[in-house]
Amino acid sequence: MSDPIDRVAALPPGPELSVALAGVDLAALSAHELVVVAQARQRQLAHEEAALLRVFAELAAQPQYQRCDAPDELGAGHTHRAVQAAGDEISLALRWTPGRATGRVALAVELAEDLPDTFAALEAGRVDADKARLIAERTRCLPDPILRRRVEAVVLPDAETRTRWVLDQRLRREVIAADPAAAEDRRRLSAEHRHVGRPEPACAGGEDGMATLTLCGPAEDVTALWVATDAAARHARTSGDDRTLDQLRFDLLTGLAWTALESGHLGCCNPTHQSQPTPPDTPGPADTAGPDEPAGPAVLGRRRGRPATVHVTVPIHTITGAGDAPGELDGYGPITAAAVRRITADATLRRLLTDPVEGRLLEYGRSTYSPPADLAAHVVARDRTCRFVTCHRPATEAEIDHQLPYAAGGTTGPDNTWALHDGHHRAKTWHGYQIVTDPAGTTWWTTPAGHHYPVEPEVIGPVLTPWAPALQTAAAACAETPPF
Repeated sequence: MSDPIDRVAALPPGPELSVALAGVDLAALSAHELVVVAQARQRQLAHEEAALLRVFAELAAQPQYQRCDAPDELGAGHTHRAVQAAGDEISLALRWTPGRATGRVALAVELAEDLPDTFAALEAGRVDADKARLIAERTRCLPDPILRRRVEAVVLPDAETRTRWVLDQRLRREVIAADPAAAEDRRRLSAEHRHVGRPEPACAGGEDGMATLTLCGPAEDVTALWVATDAAARHARTSGDDRTLDQLRFDLLTGLAWTALESGHLGCCNPTHQSQPTPPDTPGPADTAGPDEPAGPAVLGRRRGRPATVHVTVPIHTITGAGDAPGELDGYGPITAAAVRRITADATLRRLLTDPVEGRLLEYGRSTYSPPADLAAHVVARDRTCRFVTCHRPATEAEIDHQLPYAAGGTTGPDNTWALHDGHHRAKTWHGYQIVTDPAGTTWWTTPAGHHYPVEPEVIGPVLTPWAPALQTAAAACAETPPF
């Protein structure tokens, strides 16, 4: 290898290595030398990640994030977390989602306080950020800090020399071995955290109009779902159905959901009874259901007094077939006009009609149940997501908050209420945020660190023509002179 590449290979991560890498001409290197540069870049990348985490840990230690402004009578049940307050600040500054930002701040504090050897290995470029995060996640269940540091010491050599998969296997074994009784308790209680994730846009290939749903729970239950669905799909294939097995498995499961929305109940199982393997020679579920565990369909619950509904926001000219502007599927995002028309023809849903000129809400759909009688339904339909600048949680899961507190004279009307996820409702109320809304309807959040971030009114439908000049002028003037 040439002298510059020898130097790159020998340098530890830091300013010198950064300068050396900047001077490398990749086009002049052999394959062997390119691999050496890749290794050096990875060392430097890990070092920079550690430096960023140091910044986050220091930020969380600042006084304005350590305090909580909640009055005693209001904050008695509120657990203040400095990492949450600092995470919201980072979310706004770096335009990350609140969950991502808070997770990174929490990891920074955790590595600095509980796993300093892992932090040092990351700083030195001996492990990457993914492995450092894995060590933190897998050892977090150990309440004894001595045990946790002991496991850290055992697995770090693997972290430095082996793949992430090998490290994960070693971590699982060492955590169980560190406290076998506690590990068994965690296994027994872990089923309480079974869950189904919200739909995420795009599958592996990022196809338009596709989404992924995650299911996490006891292995035997997930396996049972797969085996039953696969068996039904294979039977359909042998009976002459020309769909692929993958298509059949999907259609069988989603068919249960569409049928449930129409009938008001899901399947034939009792959701209050956790499924467990049935021992041999024991009665089946129908024979063992007690008076508090009635067998039969699971009735669909209501949200704010209304039945479960698929929401589709659609411009009026799309629903009538006069145009092809995309619609919005609640909880997912944009879908094609053809998909909107197929759903409206085949499914139980709530239709939200919008004005194609300004994207404003024209009608809160009334095709499947009575018109909304309360303000909350209007706010949820109007805001669509939490009104914190970087939060995208759906408004259906948010709280209805007064922008100007009711106690300070704020009214309970549409102009003074908005949807805020509970964490950001608390942040606004207790963590020192200031809120001002300008004449154009843009709301400005001023953070505890003194930075200002705007959140504009939600445009519900697509806008087909520009704003009127007067509105454009007003919006530009407000942007130049924020009201804080």
